[in-house]
Amino acid sequence: MDWKSTAVISGAGILATWFFSMPPTRPTVASASAPQARAARSAAPRIDIEHEASRLQARIRQQPRYIEPSRNPFRFGIRPAPRPAAAAGAGLAQPVQLAPPPPRIVLDGIAVDSRDGQEQRTAILNTDAGIVLAHEGEEISGYRVDKVGPDLVQLVKLSDGSVLSIGLR
Repeated sequence: MDWKSTAVISGAGILATWFFSMPPTRPTVASASAPQARAARSAAPRIDIEHEASRLQARIRQQPRYIEPSRNPFRFGIRPAPRPAAAAGAGLAQPVQLAPPPPRIVLDGIAVDSRDGQEQRTAILNTDAGIVLAHEGEEISGYRVDKVGPDLVQLVKLSDGSVLSIGLR
């Protein structure tokens, strides 16, 4: 097909669409039933407006009382007072006080020095305070270094004498 025949077919389609989309010029048969529908609507019972208004006036809702909200989103920093523990949980047991966790001590390595023909071992410990180089007899985070072995460090707690052994990872 060439461009001329395409233009003729397209023009005919547009013209046909325009003709069939136009509203009808003659009234249809359905409009004859309209007077019957109007008559049916007018036969509906009339509503007495004054009767309905008086009925609605008799049942006016009571306005709710204003209650101060428990929080104000425009005030910052003010917190409500905590409730007493006795009222919140009268039958509950008091919480148990747990001992604080022991300090974190990790053995990162062991260095060996030779002094006068003897091996001197130094433990490289990673604690909460940072990296510590410790020899036997020194105190670190509440512990005394008791023994530094080739792959193990023994620490003695100063408060109760318990022994903590830490190996290389």
